[in-house]
Amino acid sequence: MLFSNYKKDLTPYVFAMFAVIGGFLEAFTYVLHGGVFCNAQTGNLVMLVIDFVHGNFASGLRYLYSIIAYIVGIILSTLIPARFKKVNWPLVVTAVEIVVLAALAFIPMSVPDIYTYVTVSFLCSVQYNTFTKLHGVALATTFCTNNIRQTIMHFVRGVSDKDRSEYKKSAIYAFIVLCFAAGVAVGVVASDGIGNLCILICAALIIPVLALFIVDSTISVRRRKNDGSPEDDSPSDM
Repeated sequence: MLFSNYKKDLTPYVFAMFAVIGGFLEAFTYVLHGGVFCNAQTGNLVMLVIDFVHGNFASGLRYLYSIIAYIVGIILSTLIPARFKKVNWPLVVTAVEIVVLAALAFIPMSVPDIYTYVTVSFLCSVQYNTFTKLHGVALATTFCTNNIRQTIMHFVRGVSDKDRSEYKKSAIYAFIVLCFAAGVAVGVVASDGIGNLCILICAALIIPVLALFIVDSTISVRRRKNDGSPEDDSPSDM
């Protein structure tokens, strides 16, 4: 479990919030910042190749920049936790995401879109590579292709094998897909209604998540000191 100091596992709430902002950000960058998808890079890769084949190299570069930012995010979110094992990486990622999202809200619309969609691509890749399992079920909070596949696959297995555990897995994936879809809907309405400032909604949604991480980490440190255990700030399994 992501949290080690609560009787009730709060992990579903954390994943729900990140799935909502995952959908929100996909709509946000597409509607307001150059029609670029920042959460998953399949669409960007397709558009990049189409533009390059048609000779529209300048247009295709916007997709390439997003892909590069995504790759850099995956690299850093793999290397840093492995090298600095005492760092509470989920806490750090959440804090950084709140600060950066809030800052993006105040970038003037006159500033080129590249600054926004490259930053969001980076954040989404780090989020995706950090929050990877809910109750032992591997999933994504920034795109839905595999989540939809797993929803149907586990449901079919539940029916054919009469296995309740398969239904549970299917429900987890379906829950995340619905949260993502809700985020897209809110993102579209908010983007059309209040423009760039709407990204503050994303930052606000994960402030409670950061607070939970801080409280949990503080309790862990105090317990280790009271027990005389060696200090290890690495987070528990998700």
